[in-house]
Amino acid sequence: MQTLSKKIAKHFRLNQDLIRSAKKILGSKTETETIESALTEIIYQEKMRRFIEQTGKEFKFEGLN
Repeated sequence: MQTLSKKIAKHFRLNQDLIRSAKKILGSKTETETIESALTEIIYQEKMRRFIEQTGKEFKFEGLN
């Protein structure tokens, strides 16, 4: 569940092929939704990696690394 937060306009030059591929993988409808979903996912993966490290390596992280 996402919390409401302030949105601001930004201008980036992004690789359109990467955006299209991510949009397809994530099932997003817009480029903005795609970027926000990708950012949310990478933040989640980092939190999980840190959690796993804190558990004394009882689990193995097999993320994007």
